[in-house]
Amino acid sequence: MSGQTLAVTTSEPANDTTESTADSATPAAPSNRRFKPRFLAYAALLMIAAVCIVMVARLGTSDTTELDGGRIQRLIPTPGAKILQQDIIGIDMAPGYEASLTLNGIPLPIDQTYVVPQTNQVTFKAGPGKVYETLPAGQNCMIATYWQTAFGPSVSSSRSWCFTVI
Repeated sequence: MSGQTLAVTTSEPANDTTESTADSATPAAPSNRRFKPRFLAYAALLMIAAVCIVMVARLGTSDTTELDGGRIQRLIPTPGAKILQQDIIGIDMAPGYEASLTLNGIPLPIDQTYVVPQTNQVTFKAGPGKVYETLPAGQNCMIATYWQTAFGPSVSSSRSWCFTVI
């Protein structure tokens, strides 16, 4: 330590201290509490992150809640989603509703879809011996025709949406 003298006392354990005589003679520098622009930048970044999180949360739920007055609970996949060629596609209906599916203008036969009456869900998975052995790459559009079970398909509505198969 060039230019500094250290004073060490070892006579009493309670007074074991190491002091720098040069440091003890200089007063403490006053703290700088003035506004710094980087704090404004940090606050702006936090606000942008919060807004992005809120927007993503709203986008993630906007296509899956209250569809067609609550008659549709979920579109599988959600509109605009990117899925794989072997993924499941379909619709999840509210209790008391049934549906049939059409993909790219081709009706999906009821015997090739998977219908779960307990959950009112109709899905399709491409495979050997089916209308689609794999889902076509690119943009695909689905139409779900749905009806209230009590009235049958003669009184039906439809919902269409598109997604991309990669």
